[in-house]
Amino acid sequence: MRIGTLFDIPIRVHWSWLFGFVFLTMMIASGGLPFISVNLSSGQEWFLAGFVTICLFVSVLLHELAHSLTAKRLGYSVISITLMIFGGVSVIAETRGRASHDFMIAAAGPGMSLLLGVVAALAYLVYRDPFSSGVSAMIEGILFYVGLQNVALAIFNMLPGLPLDGGRVLQSSVWALTGNRRFAARFAGRAGQALGILIIAAAIYMIVGRQDLSGGLWLIVIAMFILPTSMAEAARARRSDSRPRDSGVVVRSVMTPVPTALNATTPLDAAVKNVISRHPDLPIPVITEGQVTATVSMQDVLSLGLSQNQGAGLTIADVAQPVRTFVIEPGVDVSLAEQILERRGIDLLLVFESGYLIGTVSPDDLDSEDGR
Repeated sequence: MRIGTLFDIPIRVHWSWLFGFVFLTMMIASGGLPFISVNLSSGQEWFLAGFVTICLFVSVLLHELAHSLTAKRLGYSVISITLMIFGGVSVIAETRGRASHDFMIAAAGPGMSLLLGVVAALAYLVYRDPFSSGVSAMIEGILFYVGLQNVALAIFNMLPGLPLDGGRVLQSSVWALTGNRRFAARFAGRAGQALGILIIAAAIYMIVGRQDLSGGLWLIVIAMFILPTSMAEAARARRSDSRPRDSGVVVRSVMTPVPTALNATTPLDAAVKNVISRHPDLPIPVITEGQVTATVSMQDVLSLGLSQNQGAGLTIADVAQPVRTFVIEPGVDVSLAEQILERRGIDLLLVFESGYLIGTVSPDDLDSEDGR
């Protein structure tokens, strides 16, 4: 969901952000806020916890803006910033042409987090009063947590393994030393896999050795985020070695043009007669409440045992296959499209031009391009 624009960069929020907001607010509120010198009421604690969580996501946004603005200053185009449960992601259109550029863009985010953390921590130390109460005590709590969270965010993100920023820094450093970008990507991807395994080991220790179930489960969730993504990064680098792609190929040249999009509430029999039967091999995007959330094809209709002339009483929503989508522009390099599909678990890229949907890109489209 798009929530606004900063520096001409669209800002989006992923659905997982809501889960992260609720979870972090509960963790902070249930911790009792022991660093505050006076007791707060239950309502004050929950208000403070929610406000601190919002501050954390604002910090994440500033972290991602540091990545994006550094990229723009180096001459790259930034498609969007998306906030999600594990932080955020900046989507940069072009593949970085120099290891030094990759390094500076990757390091900018943790650098911003560290700066925010140090400033908030210093303000907390200056402002702290053992006799504070009410609003003053709540300000102490905000400064404490903002400082702690940003320093922790900087340290965590600098762990040396993809997809973390530290993995990008490692990848760019190996790239600079060896001159081989693909080897650097494989190396950083494997480092990410090792990091994920170490986090799982730490989670098992916390659950079994320290009887800390919630902390151990949270580490497992983090590892489950790092492991698949790092494996995908390494796999993509291996495929690049075996089937190098020419640079300069753009999304427009590989996308599947779409004749139209269907509303989820459209009667199925009318859609089959007027659209689907005319494009039997084409997945047609399906719109629900203004957003593409699924696709439908003749194969989906036939899989229900329906002929082209059947389906009375059903709607497109009864047949459509849900997909995870991401918006991209037709002039973006194909390599970025491949990265988005692999790194973020996206099923289908929606190609928009001047506000109109003109095509889609699926993994099959990219495989076809490799075979050309």
